[in-house]
Amino acid sequence: MLRFFCFIFLLFSFGYAKNLEATYKVSFGIFGEVGMAKASLHVKEDRTYEISMYAYTTGFSAFLSGNRQEWFHSSGEVDANGLLVPHVYKKIVQREKSSVTLEKREFFTQRDIKTYTFSHATKKILLVKQKEINSKLVSQSQEELSYFSENDLLSLFFNFKMLLKSLHVQDFSLYAVGANKKDGRIDIQKITEHEKIKKEFSLEDGEYLKVTINDKIFASKKGELLVNLREDGIVKSAVLKDVILFGDIRGELVD
Repeated sequence: MLRFFCFIFLLFSFGYAKNLEATYKVSFGIFGEVGMAKASLHVKEDRTYEISMYAYTTGFSAFLSGNRQEWFHSSGEVDANGLLVPHVYKKIVQREKSSVTLEKREFFTQRDIKTYTFSHATKKILLVKQKEINSKLVSQSQEELSYFSENDLLSLFFNFKMLLKSLHVQDFSLYAVGANKKDGRIDIQKITEHEKIKKEFSLEDGEYLKVTINDKIFASKKGELLVNLREDGIVKSAVLKDVILFGDIRGELVD
C-alpha cells in the first residue's frame, strides 16, 4: 500500500531555499491514516544539493505490507538559473518477509535498491539494481535506460514551480526518472474551473492541478492525482480518486 502515497508525497516543490523539511500523512477512506512521509532539502554553500524522503506505513497497513519502508534520495548541483541538476537518484524499498519449509518458518529483511547515475554530457542514465537479504548482497545487475531525462522525480518537483512559470499552456508533459517505467512521462493539466475541484479540498487559495503519473497506483490505472499547490510551491493536499470501494486516498501537509 505504500507505493501510491509515495508518489503523492513526491509532488511538492519547495521553491528556492537552503534548508526545508516537510511532513505529510496519508489517509485511505474508512481506514484512516495508513502512512507518513518526511522530506527534506539541503542546499550547500558550494551549490550542491541533497533531497531525501522517507516514507513508511503505519498501523494495520504496516502489518499488511510487512512493515514496508521506502527511502528516496537525489543529489547533484544547482545551476545558474537556480534549477536542480541531479547526478544520482536512489530508491530503497525495505520490507519484512518470511519463507516456509517443512521444518520451520524463517523471517528475514529484504532490501531492493535502485541507483540511477546521470551523464548529462552523453545524455545517458545507468541503472544499477541490488537485492539484499538481512543486509547481505545476494544479487546485482545493471542496464542503461532506454530514455534520458534531465530530472529525477525528486528534482523535478523541486524545479516544478519555476518550470510552471515558463509554460503558458493548460496541458503539458514533463519527464523524470522514477515516474513511469517506459519513458518517465508525467502529464499535468492546470484546472481553471476551481468550483469543480475545491469540494475535494475545502481550500480557497492556491493553484489546482491534475497530475497523471502514467503508471498504475493501486486501483488507479494511470495514477491520476488532484493537487492543491500553495503560492510558495508546496503541495498542501493531494487526492487519488476512485480507489475501489473504500474511498479516496488523501495526502495532507501536517508540518
